[in-house]
Amino acid sequence: MRLPVNIFLWTFGATLLPVLALVWGVTAYSEHRFQSEVNREVSDNIQSLTGEINNRLRYEREVLRGIAHSQPIQTMLNVLVASAQGIRHPDLTSDRIRANSFLAGLQRTVPGLGSIRILDAAGNTVVKTTLGRAAPPMFQSLSQVNYVEEELENPAFLQQLKNLPLDEVSFIMLPSSLWDAAPNQYPSMLYGIYPLSDFGSDRAGYVVLNTYGEYLDQILTLSPKPRGSHVMVIEHDPGNAQRDGLILYNDQTGRAFTTPMEAHPGSAPTYAQALDEGAFWQSAVAQSDGMYLSRSGKTRIYFQEYHPYPNSLVSWFITLRLPATVTSAPFEDIHRSLWGFTVLALGISLLLAGLGARFFSRPIVRLGRTLKQFADGNRQQSIPVDSRTTEVRQLQQSFRYLTEHLTDEAQKREAAERQMLQQAKLASIGEMAAGIGHEINNPLNNILTLTRLMARQTHPDQAELRADIDDLRTEALRVGHIVRGVMNFARQLPPEHQPTEIAPWLTELIDRLHPEAIEADVFLALKLSDAPCTASFDPNQIGQVVINLVRNAIHASPPNSTITIEATCQAGQFSLSVLDEGAGVEATARDKIFDPFFTTKPVDKGTGLGLSISLGIVQYHGGKLNVDNRTDRSGVCATLQLPREKSTPRVGD
Repeated sequence: MRLPVNIFLWTFGATLLPVLALVWGVTAYSEHRFQSEVNREVSDNIQSLTGEINNRLRYEREVLRGIAHSQPIQTMLNVLVASAQGIRHPDLTSDRIRANSFLAGLQRTVPGLGSIRILDAAGNTVVKTTLGRAAPPMFQSLSQVNYVEEELENPAFLQQLKNLPLDEVSFIMLPSSLWDAAPNQYPSMLYGIYPLSDFGSDRAGYVVLNTYGEYLDQILTLSPKPRGSHVMVIEHDPGNAQRDGLILYNDQTGRAFTTPMEAHPGSAPTYAQALDEGAFWQSAVAQSDGMYLSRSGKTRIYFQEYHPYPNSLVSWFITLRLPATVTSAPFEDIHRSLWGFTVLALGISLLLAGLGARFFSRPIVRLGRTLKQFADGNRQQSIPVDSRTTEVRQLQQSFRYLTEHLTDEAQKREAAERQMLQQAKLASIGEMAAGIGHEINNPLNNILTLTRLMARQTHPDQAELRADIDDLRTEALRVGHIVRGVMNFARQLPPEHQPTEIAPWLTELIDRLHPEAIEADVFLALKLSDAPCTASFDPNQIGQVVINLVRNAIHASPPNSTITIEATCQAGQFSLSVLDEGAGVEATARDKIFDPFFTTKPVDKGTGLGLSISLGIVQYHGGKLNVDNRTDRSGVCATLQLPREKSTPRVGD
């Protein structure tokens, strides 16, 4: 015992001072690292918030651009030109009704769109919808045109409109009489505006969008707050004293982007110049990005400047406020107890180092290594349960159960997310399909009535003319049948299954598409099995899917190329493949091709609903639809798989 005791005492005395110095140094270094970690964590959180806000604002700009290029708005250009000249266009009422219906339906379909205005070239409001409701034209003007809002007499605002660049989304503040805000409130966000023009006029009018910032409130409210911090968004507009320093969002006071829309008593606008007697605002404007310590030393404010509006000097300061003691508080008790615990910990650690390394350290280190591999994506290696210490063994068992449970839950969550996303897509398709079907039915009925009148008035000897009229009537009836199919799909009506011979049914569909292929200089090659094949499905609905797939292939195919349509039958399944020789689907678009309104075609060539509706029809038949790039060469392979017998729907699968 004497030699071990002497060695222990000598080691203890020789290492006491170095250990104390090391502990103090490590503590100071840890505190510094912790401070840096907090700064990095808060900075990353601000950048994450900025990224989410930027994505939302970019989406709103694209929505505004899409509204301006939509058919109902483009149809109103002549009406807007006449309105600005004080002339009532004969189509004013009908075009205004169509625009109101389109914008109101869009607001109900696309959430987060607050108010949408259509201004004529003189800045007067011709159309306005708010939260899915159209405002009536109840304000008379000096001309014969009734406006939705009072006629403006604001030359400065009109000049500002004229200076806006064409084909770009700009952001301005409307005159106060047009503000979407409660009394004594300033709108939280600038109004997005897109000029409308045609070949005969420089500017026919403007589309104005205000989203009220509802989605920004959700982003800021639901985002994680590091270490109990509080979020604040401040506008910096050096050219406008009313808005410079205006606090747009403050979760401590309940101020939100949507607050100006609500008449809250005592909710007068607040400004950043009142924070810490203006010292914070001066520091933020001077640095644009950094951290401010309050004069009392009790609060840290991390801030970062962000420009939400392109081509504008207006910016936002995204700030996070948290107590200044958040970095020092964890170390105060450590400093007080460091001296007492150092001696005790040193003696115990020297005595139990060997036993601890043998009985505790090795299993825990191995457990930590395995958990790190699991976090890095290695889900195959299970956590060993081999420790001889009961607590460590229980810890290993618990972590094994945790990893297995996390793996199962991750798979379930991914499946649930896919199902919810698909159901949301189909719901949006249904709403849009119902509106489109209703709008198309009326002109179709007129066409059919006119064909009957023309047939009665045509002389029997005019055989070619009568044949053309019959063809026109046949095509109109076919379009009406397609529209009814779309409306039936929107109403969730089940398909009308009937036994169908594949060969003649598919041959008729492809023959119908030959003129389009010839016009595009594309050859259609139909490959059918020699064996007869019969399947039970709705031939009209599935025919609509096949026609849509082949037309997509025709649009994507270069001249002198071949589109192969191949149908095969298995014991319980019917498969059809459409292969083109085009450029294929870009990687960034593969996950979006079935999204409603997503299309790579020009604005006048496609709506982005074809594949979405086709997917809903196929899933309602219990089948599958897959679109991917070919593996043998360039091009796309669209594969349709249907059960040969009537099956239950696969919606959300």
